[in-house]
Amino acid sequence: MSDTEKELVVEEEKELTTQEENLNEETSKEEKQKKKKKNKVEDQLETIQEELNQVKDKYYRALAEMENYKKRMSEDIKRERKYAGLSMADKLIDSIEVFDQALNMETEDRNLKNFLYGFKMIKDMMFNALKDEGVMIIESQVGDDFNPNIHEAMDKEYNPEQKENTVLRIVKKGYKFKDRVLRPTMVIINIKPEETASEETQDILEEKTEE
Repeated sequence: MSDTEKELVVEEEKELTTQEENLNEETSKEEKQKKKKKNKVEDQLETIQEELNQVKDKYYRALAEMENYKKRMSEDIKRERKYAGLSMADKLIDSIEVFDQALNMETEDRNLKNFLYGFKMIKDMMFNALKDEGVMIIESQVGDDFNPNIHEAMDKEYNPEQKENTVLRIVKKGYKFKDRVLRPTMVIINIKPEETASEETQDILEEKTEE
């Protein structure tokens, strides 16, 4: 092989090598671009997934709040229905108490007794109607412990023979409407006066002095 041919071969090999290097370089660039695009797509997908999770979280929160709102509304409606007659019952109790006052009247007049008997029938009919709606008398007795949830102290007196903080007298009946106190029982409670305690202390001191 002549020198010229050798040179041509070398030139061809160089050219092939250059082309191969160029091809490899282009391939490497394409791979880098593909990888870059892939990374970009993955980043976009990750961002979209995060946004989707946020939207889902907001949706579930809104759904939970709506369910809670529905429950509150349902409970409010039930409560309103349950106590719908409370105001009317309160007003009718006034009428019943007027009948009670009239029925406590003592008389020997036969005609008046007949009227009172009629009043009692009307009063019983009214109270039975209220009972059907959930009204009941608060059962309080003399000697019961004072309970601020169902009693209202009108005054206080002291009876040493009775336990302190108990009911001495019932002034006015109390009523409940279902599970609510419509009117507390008006009572006189047994409370030891402070001056009484001071007098007893003074008596004891005087007795010791005399000794």
